[in-house]
Amino acid sequence: MIKTLLIFLLPVLLLGGGYFYINFTASQNLQNPAEGSRNIDEPIEVPKSLPKSPEVDQDIAETTTTPTKSSQQTPAPTVVPVQPNSSLDAKVAALETVVNDLRIKVSNLEKSSSTQTSSSKPTIYIPLGSAGQTQDTNWTSLNSFQISLDPASYSGYTAMQLEVTMRLNQPGGEVFARLYNSSSGVAVSSEVSSTSTTSSVATSATFTLPSGSKNYLLQVKSKDGSLVFIDYARIKVNF
Repeated sequence: MIKTLLIFLLPVLLLGGGYFYINFTASQNLQNPAEGSRNIDEPIEVPKSLPKSPEVDQDIAETTTTPTKSSQQTPAPTVVPVQPNSSLDAKVAALETVVNDLRIKVSNLEKSSSTQTSSSKPTIYIPLGSAGQTQDTNWTSLNSFQISLDPASYSGYTAMQLEVTMRLNQPGGEVFARLYNSSSGVAVSSEVSSTSTTSSVATSATFTLPSGSKNYLLQVKSKDGSLVFIDYARIKVNF
């Protein structure tokens, strides 16, 4: 009975004694810390300057004196894309269209002008004669001023005009001249006049001639019977 009780109590006593020993030892260590240990709250002295490595000093010197490639290179500018202005683009397109239209119109006008120039004919002058005079107050035919004329020889003409260079012998009078169709006995609507004593050109209104070949001559008269001179006469053909 006693043995059995000892067998059960012995482990309990051993465990209790061990637990007590561990607690006791731990409390002793807290009260008397070892010389090699240091209190956590005690400040740590740090040296004023750290030992320098030669390699570190060389790297610092190179970094200070020699700029790196990244510091030498100018950073590339940032490209900001420009947004197109739709309103401005539309106006430019409209202006380009107007300019193209104007170019086409100018080109057409140039072509039309060149066509008209090439198709038009220069003015033609048909001489009637020169050097005549009279003092008659009635229409007098001057035989030195006559021509046989067929308007078909001037195809495409639009009108004709009579041009007469004439003068008075003395001032105060007036001289008249006209084209006369002697084949038909009809005067052409071409009368001109002058009151100048110096040679001057008188040009008639426009007229057309009847078809076929006809004889035409110049008729002249003096208003008051004074002497008049006809220096030159011609027919102007317009196209």
